[in-house]
Amino acid sequence: MGMGARRAAAAVAAAGVLTAVLAGCSSGGSKGSSSGASGAPAAGTAPAAASASAPAGASSAPAAPGTASAPAATGGANGGAAAAPLATPSADLEAVLLDDKVVGQVLPDARTMAGWEEEKRKIDTADHATTCTAAAPCTGKPLSGSVRFSKGDVVARFFVDTLPSRDAAKARLQESYASYTAGPFKKIDAPAVGSEGQAFQGQLADGEGVGIVVRSGTVVASVTTEGGPVDAAATRRFAVMLVQRIEQAQAGKAPDAGLGGQS
Repeated sequence: MGMGARRAAAAVAAAGVLTAVLAGCSSGGSKGSSSGASGAPAAGTAPAAASASAPAGASSAPAAPGTASAPAATGGANGGAAAAPLATPSADLEAVLLDDKVVGQVLPDARTMAGWEEEKRKIDTADHATTCTAAAPCTGKPLSGSVRFSKGDVVARFFVDTLPSRDAAKARLQESYASYTAGPFKKIDAPAVGSEGQAFQGQLADGEGVGIVVRSGTVVASVTTEGGPVDAAATRRFAVMLVQRIEQAQAGKAPDAGLGGQS
C-alpha cells in the first residue's frame, strides 16, 4: 500500500472515531485481556492488552445485572461526515460488573464499529469462576475482556478489566500508569474521560500510536490506536464510547452507546 493509501486509511479511522487506549487491561488473576492483543507492555492496564495483578479488596457495591441485550448499532467509524460529538462520561459508579456476558457486551462489536473488521475477541473468566458457586455468589474476582479491530493499516484495541471495588480499581489504574511510564511512552494532553485517566503516545506492535487508560468506577479500561498517523483525538473518541458503554452496564442497562452517542 502506497503512502497516499495509508494516509487515506488513517484519515478514515480518525474521522469516524476519536479514542483508543494504549493497549491495555490484563488482570493479574485474569489473563484474557493480556492475550487479547499483541505487542504491548504487560503490566497494569497498560499497553497492548496487559493488566496488573488484581488488587485485593472485597466488593460492597451492588453487582450489575447478570445479562444485557446485545448492543444496538448506534454509529459507525466510517469516513465521511464527522460523527456528532459524544458527551464525556464522568460518573463514578460503584456497581461491580461480575457477569462475563455483560463484560462481553461492554466491548464494541462489529455493528458498533461499522467499517472495521473484528479480528480477535476474548473474555477471560478463569479466576472469576472459582469464586462463583450455588451457595456463595460471585464475590469480586476480576474479569477481563479485549477486542481488536482493523481498518486498512490502522488497528484499534479495546480492553476492560473489572475490579471488586473503586479502591481496587484506583490501585489498578496506578499500576497501569507505572507500566506506561516505565516503557517508551510519553504522557500527552487530552480531555479527561471517565472517573480519571491519562493519554500516552509511543511505539506499539503495529507502529507509533496513542493509548488512553481510564477508570470508570470499578472498571479500568484502555483503548489504543496504531498503524497510521498518530491521532489522539480519534483515540479519545473511542475511549469515550467505551466508557459510556461501561457506565450503561453499571447502571443496569444494555450497553449500546456508539460513536455518534447513545441510541
